[in-house]
Amino acid sequence: AGRAMLSLFSVAHCFGNPSSQPADRPDSMRALDQVAKSASTDAEPLNAASVRARCEGGDQEACLAYGLMAMEGQAGVKQDMQKASDVLRTACNAGNAKACFFLGRLYDGTVGLDGRGLPRKASEASHNYRRACEGGVGQACFNFAQMLDQAKVPGDTSQVSDHQLQRRVAKFFGLACANSVAKGCVNLGVMQLDGVGGSSASASDAMRTFRVACDMHEGAGCGFAGDLLMQEMVAGGQSQAANLYYDGCKYGNARSCMAQATMLNQAAVAAAGDGSVKGEHAMHAKARSIMFFRRACELGNAQGCNRFFKAHDALRILDTRSEDEKSWLSVTPEIADGPRTPESLQKAVYDK
Repeated sequence: AGRAMLSLFSVAHCFGNPSSQPADRPDSMRALDQVAKSASTDAEPLNAASVRARCEGGDQEACLAYGLMAMEGQAGVKQDMQKASDVLRTACNAGNAKACFFLGRLYDGTVGLDGRGLPRKASEASHNYRRACEGGVGQACFNFAQMLDQAKVPGDTSQVSDHQLQRRVAKFFGLACANSVAKGCVNLGVMQLDGVGGSSASASDAMRTFRVACDMHEGAGCGFAGDLLMQEMVAGGQSQAANLYYDGCKYGNARSCMAQATMLNQAAVAAAGDGSVKGEHAMHAKARSIMFFRRACELGNAQGCNRFFKAHDALRILDTRSEDEKSWLSVTPEIADGPRTPESLQKAVYDK
């Protein structure tokens, strides 16, 4: 089961920690921002021609930006994957680790607006990911670890034993983790838990690594840490597990939402039999469990959708959310009196 978890994250073609970057900001524009910061105040305005000129003058940050402009077809530069490769290779050879990373991407399946790109070449991709990783680009370390684990590094995986290979995989997931790529921490934690990668199985080591991922707002890390607590593989108890599942759900992990919802639902059942609270605790726990089933559903969990859509009139609940929760946890708005059908619930959730 552990080895299957290692494929939890596919190779993510983006620079740095994806969770910390605006999805609508092209890589070339971020690179241009760096060029602008280093430019003198009396320098000419940045455009395609001036960035190219700076690159030809030896400014490797400008070469990175110009290569990405060609790769993405941004800022007045026609999309040209071969030109992007040539420019990025020059910057990479001059020591720009980010350029090495994007050069690896070009040979690892990146395509242009027309759906075409350079032919996949595993040797080029892995070589440049490795160079970028050595330069401190965490996402490159993660991509290289994935290629190792999937036996996609030509001439490398066939020359070593499986034990040696897994030590290398763990090493590069660890480097990704150390360079703030949270999903690298998650995969390293799974390996530590299973005792692959050169060390004996250690739930405590895995717990620490999962918590690092959780602290980086990677929901899967929070969820796995919660699992270790619930399975009593580490000390802490259910209350800590509930907090971790809560954070995991907040950070977008559907499985954590399901765990949180299930715990709340169980609390509602327990509170319902307590006459001293007259059902108030049960009502609040039930209300919150439904919110978390809904959140799991919205994140693509079919079981969460099933539990949510079966709630019917139970969804007519008090809104117990904090102000912070209102940005990520939803309640179903009131509708006209009458039975709530699955169709009406779907409309309430998705037809906002």
